[in-house]
Amino acid sequence: MELHEVISRILKTGECHPVGSKRLVTYVKEFARKNPREIINELPEWSKWLIFVKNLVVPVIKELERMDCCHTVAMVIGAIIYEYPEIEELIDKWISDKCAKENHRYCCRELREYFKNKK
Repeated sequence: MELHEVISRILKTGECHPVGSKRLVTYVKEFARKNPREIINELPEWSKWLIFVKNLVVPVIKELERMDCCHTVAMVIGAIIYEYPEIEELIDKWISDKCAKENHRYCCRELREYFKNKK
């Protein structure tokens, strides 16, 4: 099962808004098409940060926040990490940095819970 299919099921189970869910799934599908795994694995760390965190994780979290569907954020992040385990540390760092600075944004309460339960 591909990442966009997993995220689609998570959003359906979480009863997220169908229009926003479709937009999110399309975004994830396009990301995977434009960024093949073979090329990404050969990139330096800073480039992975730009590709994954700035171009995948941040837009996905913002869309979940816009849909008022933060209760699914831990499962979505878990699905992304399962698909791309090499970026787990980057995502963990982003969560801790972003939520320390902006408590009220980016579904931070749920992200901090995910981060705390992970350890």
